[in-house]
Amino acid sequence: MSDTQRLKSLGNAGRVMGHQADLASRQRREAQRELDAQRQRLADLEGYFDEYTNNISFAAEGRNRAFALQNYRQFMARIEETIEHQRRVVEELEKKLAQRANEAREARTRTESVDRLSQRYRDSINRRHERGEQQVMDQHGAANAARGAGSGGWQ
Repeated sequence: MSDTQRLKSLGNAGRVMGHQADLASRQRREAQRELDAQRQRLADLEGYFDEYTNNISFAAEGRNRAFALQNYRQFMARIEETIEHQRRVVEELEKKLAQRANEAREARTRTESVDRLSQRYRDSINRRHERGEQQVMDQHGAANAARGAGSGGWQ
């Protein structure tokens, strides 16, 4: 495989990995947005729960206290269940975000590795070309020196 073909292959691999890194970063950002929204929902639910817990006195007033307290307890139990469910949702999204962040980090690392490999290969090619040019210049200089020594030097 020629140097040009190898560089092209490395460039293509770098572009593919760059796209994968971009996709992984987008997925991480989406997971973060979703987690933020679900955390806010959890905070809202917990706020509602606290608000209703602090207002238990309204349920104890009036003629149908027993009925009101029963409804109040059922309502509070539902909110508690919803809060527990929401906590599980948030925990799962935190795991998902951690996974997405790890995937994004790994994708960036792979992209950077291919970029470094490509740069090292380009540098190697450039050094090889420079050595070849230097050899030509050295040969040319040696030939000129030999011609100059044969003619008796500078005139």
